[in-house]
Amino acid sequence: MKKILLPLLFSIATPAFAGRPLGTDDAGTVGDRQCQLEAWRERSEETRGWVVSPSCGLGEFELGVEFGWAKLPEAQKESSQTLALKWAPEVLKFGPLGLGAKTWTSRSRLSPAGEDEKDGWQPIENGLLALASWKIGAGFTAHANLGNARDRIEHQNVRLANLALTWDPHERIQLFAEAQNTQRAGTTQATGLRLWAIPEKLGIDFTAARVAGVKDSSSFSIGFGWYGILGD
Repeated sequence: MKKILLPLLFSIATPAFAGRPLGTDDAGTVGDRQCQLEAWRERSEETRGWVVSPSCGLGEFELGVEFGWAKLPEAQKESSQTLALKWAPEVLKFGPLGLGAKTWTSRSRLSPAGEDEKDGWQPIENGLLALASWKIGAGFTAHANLGNARDRIEHQNVRLANLALTWDPHERIQLFAEAQNTQRAGTTQATGLRLWAIPEKLGIDFTAARVAGVKDSSSFSIGFGWYGILGD
């Protein structure tokens, strides 16, 4: 997975606001005048961190923010902020197939080891994804993303392609597998599950991921999603 200033947790290979527990985004929104809160803790070989991500629906759009905090190697610390807008209109739903798009912008701030003062906020990336979700049947749903991110540190464009498959064998259980490919950074493979404490309202999830062919690239996360916390 590509690392700029950001650790595995916040890297360019995982665009913000993918619905937990997936990194691949779905072609849907939280709903008009509805809000949700997702948060998770992630651990890899070299980093530890937290992410908190609230979002609300505005008509056919979903506006979300994401705040991340991570401890990097050599005692460095980093904060990140992301603003994202997703569009998934009814006119782009064709039976079991739904289409949409998402754009985001991110910035980060690094705290060097042994220093109290932090560097200023630095833009790190902008991105745009096309989204597709297809309800296959028998509890299976496939999600695909294709797009581009602008690396504002290296001043280059990076192609992104994500694919995920979820299975709901029970109203309280969801299993998934996914692959997220970032140009020049390899493919991140992940599996996990969500357990619904309250179906479609409150879920707890567990995820394990690794970068294909990269030694010591494993990461693990535990998080939750709380949906419909505000709204009609």
